[in-house]
Amino acid sequence: MILPASSYLEKDGTYTNTDRRVQLGRKVLDPPGQARVDWEVLQDIANRLGLGWNYASPREIFEEIVSVMASYKNLSYDNLGLTGKLYPNPDPEHSDGTVVMFGERFNTDDGLAHLVPAEWLPAKELPSPEYPFVLNTGRLLEHWHTGSMTRRSFALDAISPRAEVYVNPDDAAELGLADGDMAQVTSRRGTIELAARVSHREARGNCFIPFHFREAAANLLTIDEIDPFGKIPEFKFCAVRIEPAHAGDQ
Repeated sequence: MILPASSYLEKDGTYTNTDRRVQLGRKVLDPPGQARVDWEVLQDIANRLGLGWNYASPREIFEEIVSVMASYKNLSYDNLGLTGKLYPNPDPEHSDGTVVMFGERFNTDDGLAHLVPAEWLPAKELPSPEYPFVLNTGRLLEHWHTGSMTRRSFALDAISPRAEVYVNPDDAAELGLADGDMAQVTSRRGTIELAARVSHREARGNCFIPFHFREAAANLLTIDEIDPFGKIPEFKFCAVRIEPAHAGDQ
């Protein structure tokens, strides 16, 4: 289902950051074409489902959020100001809010931390003679996720223009790889080709590949397992083989 939603610059509302800062978002542009602000679209859907929503503005929606969330107590559209407020905030008219949470006690009934032992479980796929390296994937400072926006930025792409596999110097020497050489990285699921980056950051037996580069997609290598409790995909640990790119052609 595709809904005619609007971007953050095309609507009023509030945002809550991970540091607990609640800020006002202010409309600066009209939505293009038939696009509409999100809360109106969702309200129309809710009413077609028979829920009887009748909000008139983002202000009313925020007031309801405050009424049902104890952590937002005392906040209002009018006292968020230009820079927002942190929650919890007993006096938003005169205070920015609680900067550090749980400085003297934890948020438990007795104020103490409760430590629970956890059984260590190995990863589903461990290194082997055929696939001796552990692959970790993640972001670079310069790019974001698929790179669909950051790789269109001349400044950012000029700093990090190509896919690379980061390898410990001792591992690179044993593999016959110098910094900048093309390498093949292979798992039980696929192979990608990318430049080698000799890096002291990686421990021996480990390598790192950023996942921003579709021409060398790291997730072609990763495993499909999920964590049995958190249900999080296992993108951070699988077994791979690294070799000079020409070696795979021989």
